[in-house]
Amino acid sequence: MAERIEFETDVFTPSGLTLLVDGTAQSHVDPVDPTRLFFEYVRRIGHVLDAMRPAREPISAVHLGGGALTLPRYVAATRPGSTQLVVDHDAEVMAIVLDRLPLPVDSGIEIVIADARDVLGPLTQRPPADVVVVDLYARLEAPAFVDEPSFMAGCLAILAPSGLVIVNVADAPGLARLRAQARAIARADPRAELLVAGDPAVLSGAEEGNAILVAALGGLPAGLEERLLEAGPFPAAVLTGHRLDTVLWGAC
Repeated sequence: MAERIEFETDVFTPSGLTLLVDGTAQSHVDPVDPTRLFFEYVRRIGHVLDAMRPAREPISAVHLGGGALTLPRYVAATRPGSTQLVVDHDAEVMAIVLDRLPLPVDSGIEIVIADARDVLGPLTQRPPADVVVVDLYARLEAPAFVDEPSFMAGCLAILAPSGLVIVNVADAPGLARLRAQARAIARADPRAELLVAGDPAVLSGAEEGNAILVAALGGLPAGLEERLLEAGPFPAAVLTGHRLDTVLWGAC
């Protein structure tokens, strides 16, 4: 359980706030303009969400990990009428976030306090999701089950045919975490098409940092690689197909 949960005013964006849990930055949110995304990996996820459908067309989303609800707020603002489910295990953090930054009554965002593993089975009984966003870090650690094929299979099982799973991967030099999570998806369903985006220094394995891992069973959105390269943040690298296999598995 968190010992200290607080919001800190952001010096870079006047209306931005950073959620700190035990002194570690967990999320950044701009309550005045929820379309303004600050963390690099969150911006990359935002670009993927933008590419999924025509502008302002509603989607259905499941967010495993809530933080300050940055991406749910973004989807609600950019795609009005979307239906979203947020699953987070930390009731205390969620209560403080909602007290400080309440959601609009018509946001379409439902919040469930639960372990992410426990909701995937029941979610197969609900309408499928267009996207599942996995961002399950507590402080700087993700739970070990995120690397398990059974967990990734559960995420893929609740997708619509054209849906996407998007995973935030915080990695050390060498890309061990990225390889583990890509391997989990590949074992969960070998049909999954993968894309990875991030800073080139991170994707080369030279530096620590965040990458996003995107998985699709029905094909990645058309032009997604080019969009991610053009939209930034910069520098940007995107890996798919043989180039991604080379980085992940050493294929030649």
